[in-house]
Amino acid sequence: MIKKKHPLDTQIIQLLQQQGLIKSEANARLKREVYQLKPDEVSKIHNYANHFGMKAKGTMIEEILEVRREAMISSISRVSLA
Repeated sequence: MIKKKHPLDTQIIQLLQQQGLIKSEANARLKREVYQLKPDEVSKIHNYANHFGMKAKGTMIEEILEVRREAMISSISRVSLA
């Protein structure tokens, strides 16, 4: 099953490739910095889901990923400008 990519993911990968990373390296960095949740985040999400339900869990995960994507774009852009 192929996962649909978020538009910001494509932008992040392009920025990383402009910095000299190959596509697989850019994908690995994106996965590590955006999609890999820390154990404390997983427990918070699980606790949140127990109180508010599965739909709220999905919303919370999407919000976390969105903040991480924006932070990564910001940090990559700063490095590119320096």
